[in-house]
Amino acid sequence: MAAAPVTAIPPTASSSSAPIPEVLEAEQERSLAVLMAFKRFNPPTFLGDVKDPWLMEAWLSAMEALFEDIYTLEKDKVRLAAHCLEGPARSWWTRVKNGRSLDPATMTWEAFREILLMEYFPESDKRKVKEDFCKLRQGSRTVREYEWEFSYMVNCVPDLVHGDRDRVEVFERGLRPEIFKTVQALRLKTYEEVLDRALWIERGNAVAREEHEAFERDKDRERSKKRPAGGSTGQSSSKRPPRHPRSQWRRDKGQMRSQTSSSPCVICGGNHRPSECSQRDGRCFRCGQAGHMRWDCPGGASPAPSAASAQYAPRQLAGLPPAMSAGRASSPRQPEGSHAPSGRVFATQVE
Repeated sequence: MAAAPVTAIPPTASSSSAPIPEVLEAEQERSLAVLMAFKRFNPPTFLGDVKDPWLMEAWLSAMEALFEDIYTLEKDKVRLAAHCLEGPARSWWTRVKNGRSLDPATMTWEAFREILLMEYFPESDKRKVKEDFCKLRQGSRTVREYEWEFSYMVNCVPDLVHGDRDRVEVFERGLRPEIFKTVQALRLKTYEEVLDRALWIERGNAVAREEHEAFERDKDRERSKKRPAGGSTGQSSSKRPPRHPRSQWRRDKGQMRSQTSSSPCVICGGNHRPSECSQRDGRCFRCGQAGHMRWDCPGGASPAPSAASAQYAPRQLAGLPPAMSAGRASSPRQPEGSHAPSGRVFATQVE
């Protein structure tokens, strides 16, 4: 029996063979579309002309935020970030690629971040950051501002804190005393809880301070209403009783005597005392009539004035009896119980 002919079976492609050109073409198209979409967001560039760790950290943070917004795959992050390097930073990346120590095609984002920190954040700068971190305090800043700088330093030097509990203790230690006392007493476990509670305490303190300041302003406003205005000071002071009433009474009495002594003469109506009148001979110094002396005056009070003196009759003084307003006021006051005139007046009347 003749043997059946053997049919040749074509070899199948193994899994280790080179990628199919169609797959490569599709991946290239996808990568190009990702790059074009990334460029539309105007990503920040990194020049690298100054080895400032803060500028580098700011650029890395901005890139990570953009990657999150556009849902960037891990395998695309390094390639997209490399398109944002310019100047000295671009030259540095070219040296890294040519060094063949790392494969940019398979490099992760964390590896890229690490070599960038090694280049632009030397050990001397790290030691300085560590010293500043140990002395970091909130001071006059808000909790949010303090937290920004705290997180900034931790991101630059990851070995500053070890674990979330260490991060909590260091952050609490830098808070202001009035916030630190309350937060520490709560014994919170996570960093997010400590930050949230510190923000709440800060807000509560601000509200209490605003209410206290408003209360003080209201008190000052009430005091200013009760305080007399500058224009009414003179009126209010004029209503007060005199500080020295006895001195005031003496001044009023002296003015009364000066007004009484200036009364017209009861004899002739002239502006002098009756004892100084040129027509005084034989006339009474009280009533101005002839025929008797003052102490023998039958009326005891001044009669109707003569025609010569009628027009100069003194007016009655307020608060005094008519006798004192007229005749008595023109002569000096005598002691009680004595009617003897002075020596000069007596001599004149005897004549």
